[in-house]
Amino acid sequence: MTATPSLDIAGFEIAHTGPDTPAGRYLRRFWLPVAMLDDVAPGRAKPLHVLNEGFTYYRGGSGDPYLVGFYCAHRSTQMSTGWVEGEELRCFYHGWKYTGMGQCVEQPAEEDAFAAKVRIEGYPVRAYLGFVYAYLGTGEPPPFPRVRALEGEGHLEGRSFVRHSNYWNGLENACDQVHINFAHRNSRYHASGVIREIPQIDAEETAYGIVRDVLFSDGKRRIAHTLMPVGSLISTWDRQAGWVQHLSYRIPIDDASHISFTADLIPLAGDALAQWKAAREERSAQLAALAPYDAVVRGALDGSINLHELDRADIVNVQDDVALAAQPPVGSRPSDRLGRSDIQIIILRRIYARELRALAAGQPLTEWRIPDDLAGTGGA
Repeated sequence: MTATPSLDIAGFEIAHTGPDTPAGRYLRRFWLPVAMLDDVAPGRAKPLHVLNEGFTYYRGGSGDPYLVGFYCAHRSTQMSTGWVEGEELRCFYHGWKYTGMGQCVEQPAEEDAFAAKVRIEGYPVRAYLGFVYAYLGTGEPPPFPRVRALEGEGHLEGRSFVRHSNYWNGLENACDQVHINFAHRNSRYHASGVIREIPQIDAEETAYGIVRDVLFSDGKRRIAHTLMPVGSLISTWDRQAGWVQHLSYRIPIDDASHISFTADLIPLAGDALAQWKAAREERSAQLAALAPYDAVVRGALDGSINLHELDRADIVNVQDDVALAAQPPVGSRPSDRLGRSDIQIIILRRIYARELRALAAGQPLTEWRIPDDLAGTGGA
């Protein structure tokens, strides 16, 4: 057995992601999805919290996304309560107006020259695959990480949801192959052939992160990928569409919760796609009539609900949430006892340990690159 620290990586507390923490500094060196593009309509603004920090996400009249600081520089009023005017955002308290990169351009009660001296935070952003990616670090951002497996023919379906556990729990869960055989025993994975015998599990570091290799006794393979620092690309099973490319990210909100951003490329068109969308709407209506998602997770944890008797369209997410939320909170989780089947998690921890040591020492970090032909395979 291999014993490695759980949330303490090479002397760094990996679970904390504020601006001045080692993990927070590291994550801010990447383009990260921070919102769904359609979380707000053009001409509207909303508050946003990621990586233990507050921001303001708004869309200009053109529909373009912008990300600026949480507070006005004048007297710290929340910027999302203001007005979007064209591509700029005006504070509702005293009317100070800012560009999408945070430069103040108008102060109705002040001399004209004052505005040029004032700015709030403004961040590079890019709309891609239905997400809003932002670079929250300093200096020039790295090359943008396109995932071409999601750019092909088909229908792109994206969503986001909150999980009440640390992002690191979710990140390691994406690398955990054996949990599929047990945590998801009662799920659609039975019909897909994902749940078979416990496979041979391997992994290795790559130019983009980690290739996750699952080999079955009949010679078939399931290949998935960890995209540094918090992404995952797999092929997942859909009842109507079959195997689809599935991209996901685990983005910290704070130390106790994270957002899961997901995108699926559904390989359907015409009548087949219309039928798929109709079935999706039917599932959504069925879920709306059931007990709320969070209440089900809480009930499974306190014993008032039998998790293994549930029949819900979102059962896979419920099962993952129960497993992650059941892990001890940050700061009180004991060291894990990792075995050979945890090789993918072990490699992830080794990579983070190396990168955080390099960051602390001011040494060069790995420049990760996603190949154009990268894709997940189902292996069924």
